[in-house]
Amino acid sequence: MKKIKQKILESKYVYVVLSLLFMMIISSLLSPSFLTMGNLITILRQASILLMLSLGLTAVVITGNIDLSVGSCAALTGCICAKMLVADVPVIAAMLVSISIGLVIGIVNGFLVGVIKLPSFVATYGMNMVASGLAMIVMNGGVIYGLPAKFTTIGIGYAGRIPIPIIISGVMCLIVYILLQKTTFGRNIYMIGFNIQAAGYSAINCLGTLLAAYAFCGVTGALGGIMMTARLNAADAGMSETYGLQIVAAVVMGGTSLLGGEGGVVGTVIGAIILTIIVNIMNIVGVNSNWQNFAVGIVIILMVWIDIYTRSRRAKKLI
Repeated sequence: MKKIKQKILESKYVYVVLSLLFMMIISSLLSPSFLTMGNLITILRQASILLMLSLGLTAVVITGNIDLSVGSCAALTGCICAKMLVADVPVIAAMLVSISIGLVIGIVNGFLVGVIKLPSFVATYGMNMVASGLAMIVMNGGVIYGLPAKFTTIGIGYAGRIPIPIIISGVMCLIVYILLQKTTFGRNIYMIGFNIQAAGYSAINCLGTLLAAYAFCGVTGALGGIMMTARLNAADAGMSETYGLQIVAAVVMGGTSLLGGEGGVVGTVIGAIILTIIVNIMNIVGVNSNWQNFAVGIVIILMVWIDIYTRSRRAKKLI
């Protein structure tokens, strides 16, 4: 019984779940309208885009790396998709081209980190600037709006009473969960993050796995950009700026360690919901939007501290 209690207390998922419950209690006290069905659906719909952007990043962070280009990848692919749609390119074709561009961005990131051996922070921050610049060039300072109804359904449509973005993100969560927890590829990702030298000695294709993780991150970034564009029914080069910090925060707050080897999709789902609740309740009670980044920054610092603290406690017990 003691061992079970100890494992529970050392698990970061305990802190994540408690944080979610705490936020829901505080939010319901601050605003009676928080727990209404309409507002809860709104929260899940808003969280769906953040979650989509965070799914691929979860895999990358588990390898012990980072990708800071997800937000700009989403903006670039969303803008290109919108550009093609107003040029009467079929919806499916426009989406496939956008996803392919996200895939290329991910592969380039993986190449810079895995082959050129650049620090992932430097490589992906550089790619962030490149993708952001390309989005500005594509849009030429303009805004595209009035997209086809077949396309915007992805962002604002419903299947019965459930918003389609929630369904899309839910399906992707299931796919990524199976990928990370039930496949050899997923086990390889965790092994690389836990000990890349041991992974190499175990005949794991470390470079191929890293490239695949970054490629997948690019694809989910593009899917998030497409969903964002569909929801806004518009596209501009800066449309993903508010997501930049939140993408990393959702992954970290979900218990995925920035040091690699720990975490998963379930935590990222909870992290994305918590962050969306923070923004939602701030909007409901009329808190200045400038405080939102402050709150997200505090969350990141707190969760990184918890990560280091729990790891150090485990390490001391192994000595």
